[in-house]
Amino acid sequence: MPAVPAIVEAAITAIRSQGPDVRSSKSALERNLRHGLTDAVDRWFDTEPPSSEPDLHFALGRAQARAGRSLDELMSFYRIAARTMWRRLAEVGAASGVEPKDLYRLAETGFGCVDELSTQAAAGFADEQSYRSGASHSRRSELVRLLLKDPQPDGEILETAAEAVGIELSGMLAFFVGPSEQHDVFARSAREHVVLGPRESEFVGAMFDPDGPGRRRQLEKAAGHAGVQLALGPSLPVPDARRSLGRARELLALLQAGLIESGPLAHADDHDVALLLSAEPHLAFQIARRRLAPLDAVRGDATRANLALTLRAWLRSPGQRKTIAHTLEVHPQTVRYRMTRLRELFGDALDDPDQRFELELALRVQPYGRLSATGEEDAPLTDRRSA
Repeated sequence: MPAVPAIVEAAITAIRSQGPDVRSSKSALERNLRHGLTDAVDRWFDTEPPSSEPDLHFALGRAQARAGRSLDELMSFYRIAARTMWRRLAEVGAASGVEPKDLYRLAETGFGCVDELSTQAAAGFADEQSYRSGASHSRRSELVRLLLKDPQPDGEILETAAEAVGIELSGMLAFFVGPSEQHDVFARSAREHVVLGPRESEFVGAMFDPDGPGRRRQLEKAAGHAGVQLALGPSLPVPDARRSLGRARELLALLQAGLIESGPLAHADDHDVALLLSAEPHLAFQIARRRLAPLDAVRGDATRANLALTLRAWLRSPGQRKTIAHTLEVHPQTVRYRMTRLRELFGDALDDPDQRFELELALRVQPYGRLSATGEEDAPLTDRRSA
């Protein structure tokens, strides 16, 4: 027992030499280690009833997590200490005439004790991590709540809330939303973003400094990795946070309705016309119904779809028959035939700028433009083989 302080010192010295950042005898980490090692030796020798601090090593694990240090580091401290303490115990025991069989029994008891104590420490570390995760989620939720509050609090309050989450509140932000059932898998892939849990049919995330280098690419990569479809609102100043979220929600609704197509990340800036039309769906439908009424005279859904696709391609590349044929993957002669039919149906509307503009809007609304062309049903009989 008189050798216990020296045994503890030997373990501390070994940890200092092999473990990082354990240098100052005044550091909180060394004080914790010294306390834990003394308790471990007492338990190893079992010279007295169990410690009055049964949760000591659990608390050491929590302290390690609070300090932002790793569990692997803490477990390495236990391993280094166990080896060093056994070596010194063996030296002291041999010098005192302790029988080898008794030393071996002491080793078996001691290493079992260290396993138990390190398990308690690991449990404490995990408990603190879980607590911090829950607290972090609460702080993140509070930050988003403040950003979306109407009226929004002043900048100082927002800065304080952002600092509590460990985020630098930039001047611009963008909100994104995804389907609620995909929240868990996405949250694991996008730890650098503020992602809130699912609520009703969606989950919400905030991206700060969205125009920074690679920021959108990171979000798209995370969405693709998780197999999630996200809708990203426009990048707006912090005071306009509510507007960014609103636009993201409108975009997600269009995605889920199949009215637009996109990769893993759909950006509102790339679908502004679709968003504009969806803001007044009844008016948009009236425009589509009026402008595309000539197609109602065409028999066959597939034929109407092919004509609508050709009209849309022509409006984007007027007069460029080869370009249109390449876009539609049909023969140029098929394009010529279809355009003849379209001129019979729409007449001068194809040459009037205002009416062409309304036709293109109408085709963005009508489902005709989203059907696949067969390239055959409406082709002349003499041209079907080439088509």
